[in-house]
Amino acid sequence: MSKINNNGLPRLPQPNYEYITRTEDALRVIEKIERYPIIEVDTETTGLDPLVDRIVLLQLGTIGKSFVFDVRDGNVNPIIFKPVLESNKHLKLLQYALFDYKMLKANFGIEMVKMYCTMLAEELSYLGLNPKKGLQYLVSKYLKLYMSKDMAPTFKNYNQEFQEYQLRYAANDVSVLRDIYNLQLTKLRQEGLLRVAKLEFEFIKPLAEMELNGITLDVAKWRVIVDEMTGERDLLHKKVSGILNETIEQTTLFGVSLLNLDSPAQLVKSLNSLGIPLESTDVKHLARYKDHPAVAALLDYRKYEKFVTTYGEPMINKIHPKSGRLHTDFKQMVSTGRLSSSNPNLQNILKEQKYRSCFVARPGYKLITSDLSQVELRILAEYSKDPVFLEAYATGQDLHVRTACDVFGVTPEEIERDRKLPDDDPNKKDYRGKIKAVNFGLIYGLTKVGLARRLGIPESDAQDFIDKYFTKYRKVKEYLDKSGRDAIINRYTTTISGRKRFYRLPDPSDPNFQKMKGSVERAGKNAVIQGSCADAIKQAMIYVIDRIKNYDAKLLLTVHDEVIVEVKEDQAKEVVPIVSKSMVDGFAEFFHVVKMEADALVGGCWLKG
Repeated sequence: MSKINNNGLPRLPQPNYEYITRTEDALRVIEKIERYPIIEVDTETTGLDPLVDRIVLLQLGTIGKSFVFDVRDGNVNPIIFKPVLESNKHLKLLQYALFDYKMLKANFGIEMVKMYCTMLAEELSYLGLNPKKGLQYLVSKYLKLYMSKDMAPTFKNYNQEFQEYQLRYAANDVSVLRDIYNLQLTKLRQEGLLRVAKLEFEFIKPLAEMELNGITLDVAKWRVIVDEMTGERDLLHKKVSGILNETIEQTTLFGVSLLNLDSPAQLVKSLNSLGIPLESTDVKHLARYKDHPAVAALLDYRKYEKFVTTYGEPMINKIHPKSGRLHTDFKQMVSTGRLSSSNPNLQNILKEQKYRSCFVARPGYKLITSDLSQVELRILAEYSKDPVFLEAYATGQDLHVRTACDVFGVTPEEIERDRKLPDDDPNKKDYRGKIKAVNFGLIYGLTKVGLARRLGIPESDAQDFIDKYFTKYRKVKEYLDKSGRDAIINRYTTTISGRKRFYRLPDPSDPNFQKMKGSVERAGKNAVIQGSCADAIKQAMIYVIDRIKNYDAKLLLTVHDEVIVEVKEDQAKEVVPIVSKSMVDGFAEFFHVVKMEADALVGGCWLKG
């Protein structure tokens, strides 16, 4: 009888497996495995860093049986798996395919194709609801069995003699995947998610390549900026402390400030004493009082403090000792389908060129920076079918200039003259900048409060501005309002690829219902556009990876609607149009009315478009 664990589930039964340590035996087994259209794949490794850690076991599974190959030095030659794992004839089932792809590529030069990831499939099926997606959970959910994962750390010693319990553990990691796949596939079909699932599975390769490739940081140049920012931070700290110490007792007998600017409680008390009625020191609350010198200085201080503590020496410390480059960790999907970046977060680097210029190409190489021009507004144009938006993009107009003309009643020539005025010129109106804030902000559910804060105007003027805008662009308003309503009615929104972003709402009797309803409506307006942008850029990167494979070129990084490619200097002229066309084609895969433009900049560093 199966043992019962504390959760009341039967334990996973003993796997039917074969442990193989010789290449000649492995070749005979692979010949049999290749007859199956679907193969389960997994690896056991000494750790989680593909640039340093090593694969010790490679597991392949077929119907009813697992094969555990010892691929350590002197045992099975891992190169014999290259044909089957790189074959489009076989669907490879994996849990956390991104990890196994990176380990196989870094260790053995194997680049898997045609993958199905049970972890990604689970996340897609419940995107926005923060689903559990670990293998132990999936086994309990779909197979109603308990699977222990306690053995994972036991593979750290590369030269150990494996025990029976370790081999069983490794075999089980592939034995469960087929049943999970079959049950997940039903859900994907029911929810209309097959197209986006295929997109995400194909995107595993570009994502893995970016994480493996990394990007070079000019440390000396970066340290100059860090020193400048540190100096500015310290000056602002003194300025804020000086203002606050004038009104309340916050210093010792020796004149040393006791005020901790990183303490919300102390700051609220101090700012209250200045007549600023704050209950919180969150940026959105502080921004309402940014005209007060103490608040203005505090906001500036926080900007510099965040840079120094997050992107100063901590960034340099994350340079990999083996590659000498920064390797960010991507999360393949946040709730809308976009990527996020961490450790370090390279998607949050300040956009000014002085910061980007610190990210450089290797000697003898160039960086190509290409982005999808105004991609979210183009998507809004196609979805809303607003005639002004459609005409602007069809005729190659600058949409921000066109909408500024309509809303402010000025000519393109007046806008151009205004753009050339210095920022501190009292006559500068910043027509284009203001309308750009509205054009992009409304996609994100921008309210009169947010617009007033962004433009530094009264909320009543901000509301008048929004009303005037929507009077001009009724189709845009109709589309955004409908998107918000549909999110409430359906409890999900759907992107151009069929990706669904699900929402939870409490019972209408819940005291927080109206607040959460408003939040879902705002998210609904944005999720379709932002998620469809993610669909397009991911498809573009799939094209980029495929089309530059015969060049000395690598995909390094993406920031939402932008990609960075490193290419051998003498091949840059050929690769630039390939990257640009891949970006355009990625968009055109989904959108057929509004055309995309994608310029590419080439230089020794990451360039700002």
